Amino acid sequence: MPDENGLRGTEGIVKLLKDADENTLVVCLIAGGGSALFVSPYEGITLNEKQKITEMLLKSGADINELNAVRKHISKVKGGRLAEIACPAKVISLILSDVIGDRLDVIASGPTSPDKTTFDDALKVLQKYNLSDKTPKSILKVLQNDAKGLIPETPKEGNIVFRRIENIIIGSNRIALNAARKKQKK
Repeated sequence: MPDENGLRGTEGIVKLLKDADENTLVVCLIAGGGSALFVSPYEGITLNEKQKITEMLLKSGADINELNAVRKHISKVKGGRLAEIACPAKVISLILSDVIGDRLDVIASGPTSPDKTTFDDALKVLQKYNLSDKTPKSILKVLQNDAKGLIPETPKEGNIVFRRIENIIIGSNRIALNAARKKQKK
């Protein structure tokens, strides 16, 4: 669950990256669980509201893709937005995946990868689980304004912010299973 420690830590990371330029090398370690630990609610959304929507989505049965579609669109750092902040620096992200299929935009809500979801997708998740009426108004306002194009969408494939980003999965269930299979065959 997102908390004050994550908020302060994220603020520190963003502050470090504000001065990044084309001569800066940023090395990120991204791991499962990062969505809860890497916390920077979009303007107008409080930490408490972010905690509330996270809890509601978890209790509703939303899967990781659905949960992260919402998380990415109410965050200043998820869904490729960390890549925007770091641009034009060279960024190498070493990633430990806990997501079946190893989708970069889902692992820790994809802070350095193109986002495949939209604000409209996030609204559809809330509707699917009948959470629209229970969602904090500030979150609905951000998602609805974004869906109308009033707030910039998360960066997508082909965006210039990704030209100097290298995302490398260094650990995953698949990698662990393949290693175990090789060891068993010996």
